[in-house]
Amino acid sequence: MTATLLIVGTGFMLGFFHALDADHVMAVSSLSNKKPGLGRMLRFCSNWALGHGGVLLVSGVLLFGVGLHLPESLQRAAELSVGVILIAIGLMCFWQFKRQKLSLKQHSHDDVTHTHWHVEGDATDEGHGNGARGDGHAPMMVGVVHGLAGSAPALALVPAASQGSISVALGYLLVFSVGVLLSMFLFGLGLASFQSFLQRRSETVFQMQRYFIATASIVFGGVWFVQAL
Repeated sequence: MTATLLIVGTGFMLGFFHALDADHVMAVSSLSNKKPGLGRMLRFCSNWALGHGGVLLVSGVLLFGVGLHLPESLQRAAELSVGVILIAIGLMCFWQFKRQKLSLKQHSHDDVTHTHWHVEGDATDEGHGNGARGDGHAPMMVGVVHGLAGSAPALALVPAASQGSISVALGYLLVFSVGVLLSMFLFGLGLASFQSFLQRRSETVFQMQRYFIATASIVFGGVWFVQAL
């Protein structure tokens, strides 16, 4: 019993820190960067984690239940796709910025007049209806790609931890995925809160960090793609 709890705890902690890998954080940050907002960020983080965890569980069933390994060619293609996706997301962010207009606006409240930058467009719109639901598919698919790309290292530790038990192996992967979900959720909460703080203090600084995230996504994606070749 103690050994099982130790395995569960180890899986949770490994999953918690695995979610904070640079490519994971960059992908989720860039995806939500098109329309920043707390609700959108948390939804994207959750959907990404569900896609990532779903692939690991399916891979675990195939490996420990049926004895099938994911083809190395598929894992390699996923590694390359991570870089391509990061570049594409960054470019889409710049396209979104181009559609928006940044202008100075004056607002009067009683005897006080405020002048600040205003973004015309839907940058902070949380989204409703079919568009909002459709937005959740992209983070989940990106999570699937990340899960495929990182499946080999994640699954490599399972045989030693499970000691041949399929139920323990799948339980380990499930707890690992829960750790990923919680970690990514907390990251999203922190980033969205920070962006909200920046927007309240300075619209200019807020917009600058959006451009920085988009640029970083393109650069990081390019470096990742070259290293994965």
